[in-house]
Amino acid sequence: MARKTFQGRVGGEYSSPVEVPASDVALIVVDMQNAFLREEYSLGIAETQEPFAAAIPGTANLIAAARSAGVPVIYTRYAYLPGNEDQLSPTGRLEGTALSPRLVEGTVDIEIIDELAPEPGDIVLDKSRPSAFYGTRLEPFLTAKGIRSVVICGVTTNICVETTARDASQKGYKTYVVEDAVGEAELSRHWHALYTIEFLFGTVCTVADVQRSWGAPVTGVPGYPLKRGENVTNLAWLETAAS
Repeated sequence: MARKTFQGRVGGEYSSPVEVPASDVALIVVDMQNAFLREEYSLGIAETQEPFAAAIPGTANLIAAARSAGVPVIYTRYAYLPGNEDQLSPTGRLEGTALSPRLVEGTVDIEIIDELAPEPGDIVLDKSRPSAFYGTRLEPFLTAKGIRSVVICGVTTNICVETTARDASQKGYKTYVVEDAVGEAELSRHWHALYTIEFLFGTVCTVADVQRSWGAPVTGVPGYPLKRGENVTNLAWLETAAS
């Protein structure tokens, strides 16, 4: 069988229905916070707002499907101690940039956006690193509830979503990442993250797959799938390689 390629994945060549477990499963909603999704707060950078906000409709549909099916809904919030005392100095492409007061516990910054607000019975976990498993009570909760599969949505695809998916897979959980309910600032990193997750760490599925598997009305996300062919063409590295 021919190996799946990145171009084929983004172009939708391998799309097929996915069955998602309906029992012993939890929905993890990653960092759908004011800071990432509302420009009036600390991370409100115009060029990142739109791709992050693209995750909102799909995430809302997943939360509704989970609640109707009795699937636990777990929210994570990126939150630092006052004074950002537990924030690491930027490295990699961000090395040398100054730390700024943001995502501080107790501020409006870290709250989940209103349209996705947690309800009584939902779990809200704060973290100060990309993975939802690092330094949190996520794994003890999953173990106590006998959960063996996780469905992941939220932001950002290439950082907190992917890191959480990798950790979930390494810990033995069946891992599903919902491609039309995640968002990333850079389109190339979004698609490369999904391709990488699907290669080894989990299954990439859609909102419609989850709704169907959990017995919810299948609405998917209006307007999705995106024009993937255009997305591929617009990736800078691919244009360079083709020239």
